[in-house]
Amino acid sequence: MMMKGKGSTKKTSVPDANGLYDAVFSLSLKNILNEDFFKDKVEKIPESFCSVEQYFGSFVLPLLEETRSELYSAMETISKAPLTKVVSLKSKQNKGRLYDVVVDHHWQNRSSSNNGKEPYESFPGDILILTDTKPETATDLLKVGSMCTFVSVLFKDQIGTTLKLTASKDIPVDDDSLKKSLFLIFLTNVTPIKRIFHSLHMSRNLKIVKEILCTDPGVVKRNCELCCMQQNKLLAPRLLSGLNDSQAKAVSTCLSRMHCNHKSSVDLIWGPPGTGKTKTVSILLFNLLKVMKCRTLVCAPTNVAITEVASRVLKLVKESSEGDAGRDILSCPLGDILLFGNTERLKIGAEIEEIFIDHRVKRLQECFGQQTGWKHHLDSMKAFLEGCVSQYHIFLQNELKKKKDVTSNENEKLENKSFLEFVRESFKSSKTSLRKCLSVLFRHIPGNCISGNILQKVKFLSRLLDSFEALLLQDNVASKELEALFSHSVIEDLSQSSMNEKYLLHKKRSECLSALNILQNSFHQLNIPKKLEDLCLQKASLIFCTVSSSYKLHSGKMEPFKFLVIDEAAQLKESETTIPLQLPGVQHAVLIGDENQLPAMVKSSVSDKAGFGRSLFERLSSLGHTKHLLNVQYRMHPSISSFPNSNFYRDQISDGPNVKKESYRKNFLPGQMFGPYSFINIVGGKEEHENADCSLRNMVEASAVVIIVQKLYKAWNGSKKKLSVGVVSPYNGQVVAIQQKLGRKYENRDGFSVRVKSVDGFQGSEEDIIIISTVRSNSSGSIGFLSKLQRVNVALTRARHCLWILGNERTLTRSDSVWGTLVRDAKYRRCFFNADDDKDLARAMFAPRSNVDEDKDLATGAIVAPKRNVGYSKADVEKLCFQVMAERNGSTRKKTVDSEDESQLDEETSRGKQTTISTSVPKWYQSLGMDQRLEQLENVMGEVAKLTEAFNKLTDRVEQIAIQTSELAGNSESRVHTPGRAEDSMDAISTPAVR
Repeated sequence: MMMKGKGSTKKTSVPDANGLYDAVFSLSLKNILNEDFFKDKVEKIPESFCSVEQYFGSFVLPLLEETRSELYSAMETISKAPLTKVVSLKSKQNKGRLYDVVVDHHWQNRSSSNNGKEPYESFPGDILILTDTKPETATDLLKVGSMCTFVSVLFKDQIGTTLKLTASKDIPVDDDSLKKSLFLIFLTNVTPIKRIFHSLHMSRNLKIVKEILCTDPGVVKRNCELCCMQQNKLLAPRLLSGLNDSQAKAVSTCLSRMHCNHKSSVDLIWGPPGTGKTKTVSILLFNLLKVMKCRTLVCAPTNVAITEVASRVLKLVKESSEGDAGRDILSCPLGDILLFGNTERLKIGAEIEEIFIDHRVKRLQECFGQQTGWKHHLDSMKAFLEGCVSQYHIFLQNELKKKKDVTSNENEKLENKSFLEFVRESFKSSKTSLRKCLSVLFRHIPGNCISGNILQKVKFLSRLLDSFEALLLQDNVASKELEALFSHSVIEDLSQSSMNEKYLLHKKRSECLSALNILQNSFHQLNIPKKLEDLCLQKASLIFCTVSSSYKLHSGKMEPFKFLVIDEAAQLKESETTIPLQLPGVQHAVLIGDENQLPAMVKSSVSDKAGFGRSLFERLSSLGHTKHLLNVQYRMHPSISSFPNSNFYRDQISDGPNVKKESYRKNFLPGQMFGPYSFINIVGGKEEHENADCSLRNMVEASAVVIIVQKLYKAWNGSKKKLSVGVVSPYNGQVVAIQQKLGRKYENRDGFSVRVKSVDGFQGSEEDIIIISTVRSNSSGSIGFLSKLQRVNVALTRARHCLWILGNERTLTRSDSVWGTLVRDAKYRRCFFNADDDKDLARAMFAPRSNVDEDKDLATGAIVAPKRNVGYSKADVEKLCFQVMAERNGSTRKKTVDSEDESQLDEETSRGKQTTISTSVPKWYQSLGMDQRLEQLENVMGEVAKLTEAFNKLTDRVEQIAIQTSELAGNSESRVHTPGRAEDSMDAISTPAVR
């Protein structure tokens, strides 16, 4: 198959639908380790497409490059990858490169997969390397004579030691060379990639696919004129009453599409942080389920996101059923709602267990089982009503046997139950079991499997059984008379006793038996498939799953979906979205998301530059597709929402009435620094790598975070209110450092929770207080991926009541990014503070340099011993502080400062006079007490850090000038005089102001 990009003269050959493994296995190890292998093959993905073939084809090579990048990334840490020894290897006769492999049950480095969160076990779709060596690096596999074959897991047994593999090349299983040890090394799982790859070769349901090609992006979408008049007729007003105007408009517009069968449509709902996106989606889905009765598929990128939406819809369904059915046997049927996916990764809680497919299948199996099902319970009730007298006599015989077996106390008398007692207890037990079985059945079976006629029969039977029990419980019922009455056959006519209350019991008994027979016949006519999982998937009206898992719905017979709703759509690569879009029957799609938040992750820089990470939501938005903006936010205090609203949403978002209330402002700590919003300037920190494999960290900021959390806990301790704290950082290295410093102190604090995660890990979450550690601290203003606008937006919009940002002012303002704007905005709003304004935070300035010092836990008052000694003592710092300043300037220098620092200088310095620092400790310092010395020293340390930073920068510049001057003079040994600009730079070095 040949695919051609827009405006391209280059033809690219792509594999067929089953060719992913062939494509991956065709890559040699050298190809995988070559980061430029696909560079000249991958083209920029266009914004609009001329044909379906071009559309699908544009994603194929970027997908293969992403797969190569995944394998390359795994190769970089291959020495830490899960590894096991091969016990036996057998070829499948005449079945190509298929092999049965038995492996050792013990995997080395099991915790290395999934960032150590879960122990490794093999799964279908795993890509592994079969080799005869334990490599330390990927290049070890290139050694001459070593064996290296890529294999993929097709099947594994329950224990996980027997695997069925497909290999990239023939493995000589009979070769003597294979008598030595063989190993399997896990690299990655390609199941999600395989699903996308197959989706790009399906070409199904092209009607809606053609809607998203945007061959003419200038054309504004219009509703179908034939159906415009039908809008909103079926909407329940009470279901929209809890929505604001923008939410209600978005829901009603999307639902209006249901009236159109002439044209496919795609709607975008733009949901900025805190604007009630999940609430809006749940109301939309509730209407599709209950009002429109439309078969709908709901997808999201992650398990967390899809379970959140499912739980909200389930809550709405239960709330709507409370007043309607009460305690009726058919109360709150849930069979039309289904959630499916990976059991372990979904982490199903009790609140949504009822709609999870595994739980549902298990409950339905009980309802259809021979010993536990509806037939068993109906037969038991019929047998009792027909033969309760004979059952009573059998009961008496059994009791008589028990009497004879009593040998320990021969004089003990066992009293028998009367017939009335036996009938009352037995009927109640049988009725309870039958009711429970029918209740479970009707709660879990899809509604369109049970006709309304059967439902009426069940309700009628339930009322008859209740009436019969009420008659049995009357006080005037005599045991002997009842036994005589029930000795008669149910079908006997006792109408001559119609005036007697006994006749009512006999009649009701007969009616119950008749209703049981009718219901049983109706149940026998149900066409229930043997595989209950297929029943659930085929018949449920509202199905929840991840986008990747929706691939499963393409196989087998399936009732068509009419409506597709994709939540968090801006986090999805467009190629992923093609999986559910091509499901048969899908005519209308709703994408909910925010392109100003984090997009999908793309590992390959080549694929990323080609636009492979762009979502369908973002592409349509960029082409001018209409978006329904949710324009009221209910999460953040106005002080927090101000900056992101202005910088990311053009001031289109207003604050909800709840966040404007004075009661929404919370003062968790005293002082202006810890108000609703603040930037806390941390100087003296250093960005660093703990080791070659780690991302950046800043131990000064980490210490400051820990101190703030300790202060919060101390202030909170003793209160009965709940408080949630989130610590956010863009860098995993900082996340790990803070987690290690915090330890497990706050894990079991009832009502006080602390979560430390990366920005990516916090997307979709919110906490009462958010503390952001920006980490970067350097003289050049380099902040790397911290500058990504979506990442900044997510970090700034997680807090409800307080947002405290820790960062280095100079680094961020020099970065020429949104962070510089943020710092200036904080200063303008008087929300900018220096960390050393707080005596506890000032301590953090010394923590990285002096880990030998005791670290006092503010929450408990306990002294925490340092983990290691890697720095100076306070006395050393004190001595070094003045020594460094003396070395930098033994004479006098002109002091210049930034305008924002002028207010901190004494009057003499602000007039431009010179300040002298002696090589000896000044007398004024000697006259101070220890506490005052420490306070002065802490202030000086910040200035020293600035001085050192400027000096190093100056040194680099002088060296550059020297090299340039030497080259111009043509003499490599010529000496250079410092130019005037360098002297200006020397003058710009500020000496610390002495107070």
